[in-house]
Amino acid sequence: MKKKPKAPETKSDWKRIEPCLFRYKQGHYYALVRRKGKQIRHCLETADLALARRRLKDYVADLERLDPDVGRLALETFKERFYATLRGSDSTLYKYRLAIDAMVAAWPKDAPRAIDRIRTGHCEAWLASIKGLSNSTVNDRITAAHKFFALAVSLGAIVKNPMDGIKYRKRVKPIRNTPTEEQFRAIVKDIRSQPANGHGRDDSADFVELAGTLGLGQAELSGIQRQHIDLDAGIIRVFRRKTSQQFTIPIFPDARAIIERRLEAMPDEPEARLLAQNNCRIAMEGACCRLKLPKFSPRSLRRYHITRSLRAGIDAPTVAAWQGHQDGGELVLRTYQAEVSLSHSLKMAAMLGPKPENVVEMPGQQQAAG
Repeated sequence: MKKKPKAPETKSDWKRIEPCLFRYKQGHYYALVRRKGKQIRHCLETADLALARRRLKDYVADLERLDPDVGRLALETFKERFYATLRGSDSTLYKYRLAIDAMVAAWPKDAPRAIDRIRTGHCEAWLASIKGLSNSTVNDRITAAHKFFALAVSLGAIVKNPMDGIKYRKRVKPIRNTPTEEQFRAIVKDIRSQPANGHGRDDSADFVELAGTLGLGQAELSGIQRQHIDLDAGIIRVFRRKTSQQFTIPIFPDARAIIERRLEAMPDEPEARLLAQNNCRIAMEGACCRLKLPKFSPRSLRRYHITRSLRAGIDAPTVAAWQGHQDGGELVLRTYQAEVSLSHSLKMAAMLGPKPENVVEMPGQQQAAG
């Protein structure tokens, strides 16, 4: 009987180097291990044999620490464990919950949902499906997802965070409207002239005016009590809820009359609030609409105060201290660089103007000018 010819041998793309270590044709090394009846292949991300051996040893050690029961959990189940670990303010918790709920809901249908089967490519597919959100919001989703999978790593569900290496999107610098002196005064005057204001026109107008003249946010302003104000020393002690830090600001001249008037009408208790309401958003929206001004937000009142201070020639470290910053003015300089540069530029330009008649130049100056 004639023997059948042997089929030609096909050359494999994989070469076994030693137990559990293989080299692919392109040169990179891979780990190929079996754990609990399941074969696992993992790229060691190197073409150097010595480095591949060390990484293989570390990878096998990581596998021994994995908890397969946690790894098999679905996204929907694991997110409850994640929520139980969250700490921070209510706004922080809400932001993380919103981001993770959105991720789970929008997770690609063809991507695995078990934690230990999710790879970086699946995360990239999820991010690519996000439409209609600003880059800053997408970056918030990336941060939340990275924290989400970091918990899976710490619990032994996975060896590597699949969000590692995913880049944040470049944030577009927003255009933040800041009222001028005339616009600010017009807004305050308009609010004070509204008899039907639900909070009381003077209360709402005082809130807006103090926000602009003290440079405080709504949370800090609404938290000021009688015990925080020292008229003799001319200071107010302010508590920032976000950082749980206290700082001191001066009672600026254009805010003193309002503060003195309100103190006279307040109860004598130390805990009595300077302002009864918590925000001025609705009052500002109404005034801007009636005056046909840009839609200024309460946050723009703080920017108004900082811009006004810088244009008056007050140095950035002092302005930063008034905002409760502890960076010596770095953030103010970075955020308001245009205002700082403009103020300096205008002062330099004024030096080129005509000199007063009573100024006599020294001979050396005349020669230098010639």
